[in-house]
Amino acid sequence: MTGTYTVLALEFRGVGDRADFGFLAREVDGVELTRVDPLVHHVERSLELAAQASLLAAALPNAPALILAYCGTAALALHVAELTGAPSLLVDPYPVTADDMRRDFVGLCESTGIDPTGLVDPAADPDPARWAKELDRARDAMAAPHGGDDVAYELVDDMLDRYRAWLRFLQASRSAAPAAPGGAVTAVTARPDPRLGLLLVDSGVAQVHRVEGGTGILDSPEVRGLLAAAVERHRPASDAPGEPAAVDSREGS
Repeated sequence: MTGTYTVLALEFRGVGDRADFGFLAREVDGVELTRVDPLVHHVERSLELAAQASLLAAALPNAPALILAYCGTAALALHVAELTGAPSLLVDPYPVTADDMRRDFVGLCESTGIDPTGLVDPAADPDPARWAKELDRARDAMAAPHGGDDVAYELVDDMLDRYRAWLRFLQASRSAAPAAPGGAVTAVTARPDPRLGLLLVDSGVAQVHRVEGGTGILDSPEVRGLLAAAVERHRPASDAPGEPAAVDSREGS
């Protein structure tokens, strides 16, 4: 049995037992897997991505030996990596764009019964504040199918909090500057073009590992095996039995 070392995992929660990093806590001995849903920081207010990265880095119990990110959390992970010097591994990474924001808001409209006509203009800049107001106006209609009582409204309000946080996080990710992390960057992707140039000041620093499949590859056995191996590989060299984990946050390989 070895000492414990910290791995930061950024993932969107609430999707069941699949498509998350939780399996690593079971498969890698001694890892302290700190799992963070980036939306929690945006529930109360809008927050720039650089400020959110600072909050995350300050809240970690130890400097991370590795930072993991899934999908649209890649930009945040790279900004945390820039602050901590830790290596990062990005699964299915992509930069959030205006098109992504419009697409995701249309999806929210479909799930809440809102007509997106007039709200989503492909030629205009996304307007998350206006979109959030439209979601709030749908509160009664959303509560009605659940009984329209206090319990129904509590459920709907929780959903609306997350929807607003989602829009804020997308906006923060979209407007964030490219990062310049000091540690090694690895991208595991099936995308023909993960557009890393929008995430990194120098996209050439990233090692790209291509796998089969489309988006949502985190639950594949191949990718899970790669992740477990990476977490084990970044175990600090001084992490010997009977000794506390000593994490060098400058580690880059």
